Amino acid sequence: MATTLMRLRIQLFAATLLLVFATAAVSFAAQGQEAGTQQQAEAENTSNDRPLQLAPVVVTAEKRSENVQEIPSSISVISDMQMTDSGITDIEELSSLTPNLFISNWGSRSNSFIFIRGIGAVNNDPAVGYYVDDVSYMNSGAFDSNLYDIERIEVLRGPQGTLYGRNSLGGVINIVTKEPDNETHAGLTQRFGNYNLYETELYVRKPIINDKLFLGLSGNYQKHDGYSHNDYLDEDGDNLKSLNGRAHLRWMPSQDLDVILTVDGERIDDGAYPITRLSQVKNDPHRYSHDTSGSDERDSFGTSLRTKYDAEALTITSITSYRHYDDRVYNDQDFMPIPMMTSKQNLHDSQVTQEFRFASPKDNGNWKWLGGLYGFYHERDDNLILDFAPGVMLPTVGVTSDTDSIVDTMGTAVFGQATYTLFDKLDLTAGLRLDYERSAIDYENKLNGMQATKFDDSVNNNSLLPKFQIAYHLTDDVMTYATISRGYRSGGFNTAFLKTSDRTFDPEYSWNYELGAKTSWFNNRVNFNAAAFYITIEDQQVTTTLPNANTVIRNAGKSHNMGFELEGNAILFEGLTAEANFGYTYAEFTKYKDGSTDYKDNQAPFVPRYTYLGALQYRRPLIKEFNYLWNTGSLDLFARAEVQGTGPFYWDVANNLKQDPYEIFNFRVGFETEYFDIIAWCRNAFDKKYAKIAFDSGAGYALGQAGDPQTFGLTLRARF
Repeated sequence: MATTLMRLRIQLFAATLLLVFATAAVSFAAQGQEAGTQQQAEAENTSNDRPLQLAPVVVTAEKRSENVQEIPSSISVISDMQMTDSGITDIEELSSLTPNLFISNWGSRSNSFIFIRGIGAVNNDPAVGYYVDDVSYMNSGAFDSNLYDIERIEVLRGPQGTLYGRNSLGGVINIVTKEPDNETHAGLTQRFGNYNLYETELYVRKPIINDKLFLGLSGNYQKHDGYSHNDYLDEDGDNLKSLNGRAHLRWMPSQDLDVILTVDGERIDDGAYPITRLSQVKNDPHRYSHDTSGSDERDSFGTSLRTKYDAEALTITSITSYRHYDDRVYNDQDFMPIPMMTSKQNLHDSQVTQEFRFASPKDNGNWKWLGGLYGFYHERDDNLILDFAPGVMLPTVGVTSDTDSIVDTMGTAVFGQATYTLFDKLDLTAGLRLDYERSAIDYENKLNGMQATKFDDSVNNNSLLPKFQIAYHLTDDVMTYATISRGYRSGGFNTAFLKTSDRTFDPEYSWNYELGAKTSWFNNRVNFNAAAFYITIEDQQVTTTLPNANTVIRNAGKSHNMGFELEGNAILFEGLTAEANFGYTYAEFTKYKDGSTDYKDNQAPFVPRYTYLGALQYRRPLIKEFNYLWNTGSLDLFARAEVQGTGPFYWDVANNLKQDPYEIFNFRVGFETEYFDIIAWCRNAFDKKYAKIAFDSGAGYALGQAGDPQTFGLTLRARF
């Protein structure tokens, strides 16, 4: 029955997708017939003609500016306009616009599980690279931050080891913020909604000295009541409050030199871990009972200096960065209304990175190349205190487990990639990266103040990450490509373990084989891209829950992932656009024994069988000259409707905990002018029930957290 239902869902989505593009084709054909009788009139009115075309999208996914349709890789790009139109404000919402991307933010903001094509991380180093303005965020605990004043977000699927290195074997999320220039831009956005949502976003970008010195300032403040209620303490459990800020100082002493200093900071004070039994998540979500309040307090700071110099023979780029954050999380670790176990974690995380890149000039004939050097230092100081009530570990005495672990990691890399074009149609690309890193741990655990375990250790990791690619441009609008690339995630240490063999885990490696095509149709009114992939993984890092509710990382033997992605967008009629994507992934273990348990042929956790999006968006001028108060140009109607689908998947390697497929509908409607917008919105409009997380409690039942409920509100936006 479940298989039949899944097939029906896939068939329904495929039929909808075909209908959308069939409608577009019919409209184009009809317009083509009319064109023959209207050529004279069109010739006379050429000056008033505005062709309906999708705007070209320029990205820096491969560390140089290129049209995304010209890059032979599976890349999704979300522009600032798309973010505004779809109401995206955090990374979890990115998954709706990107096929085969699954993000689960649960418990606290320090838990961001990101999977691309079935490859991701659970409580260990990320398998998806996360970059903001060319700066890598090495700890996934810092991923979940509010998105504001963003130029675009690029999601690269598949291993990106050649250019991005370690911990990017699943892909890369590359966020580009807006930079100041000679134009003055200022704006204010105010959002109100249910659960007492109040969010303010503002920005100003302006020249201080024209053509030379520019300043950009932006900030975001957000708060809302919790979606879940702690019945035992009669309080909300996952309320949010955050304050973010960013400043850019840009200096261009000449046309060839561009220097940008960026400083950003964040402060959050949230409720945390509204976890309850999974049966309640399914039947009565957003209610739970803990005898202890959960909280998450985080302070972060970062700065970077990017210098770019365009010489005659090459372009030189230097990126220097420092990032630090403190995270203090407290929660009821037994997730019940009785005093059994609490957890308190204090994390101090710092990183320093330096990258030098050397790239060929824009006009370099048939050759296009890029190379560089990279180095980093990362320190993670983690203090975890578990308090066990009397009777839990010892009959009459409470036990406090106090664990301090300091992990220092330093690494270096040299990388390069070159493309040679033959016959103006055939692109041959080869790339290689050599990564080396060394990690050292200083570990101490005390039980009731008495030393229980203490050790020092170190591990060395190195990898050779090649990439081979061929692309052929059949026409100016159709390109096909094939890629073979290797991915790598470094090994490391477990800071929670019950046996000595679990102190360390090995690196994880993958080989990705991909075929794809990028196409544009009907004079660039339709873009349609497709990719198919097969991935083999060795020593896959798998997270296992321990009896004390901590987790440990172990290496599975082998696994493979296979699937495909389809993406399309089209201008159906003037003002009416359609977006659609579909991703399919099947991931299973081909060799994995954990003790006496054999997980061979089990499906990998956190991998939805499919994801999809279907969206229609409409803009139409209602009043061409809207001069209320002052001249604001036309008054436009805006409307958007979208459905996001997630297929079935398992939460655990044993395949005992399953999430059924679900769909979420979102709607936005309002009015826009050149300077002001007012938009009403609703997310999860039909209040679909689903889980954000599920895991085995170790006591014969499963625990979980409910997904976000129906939310609605009003957005007011002003631009000056």
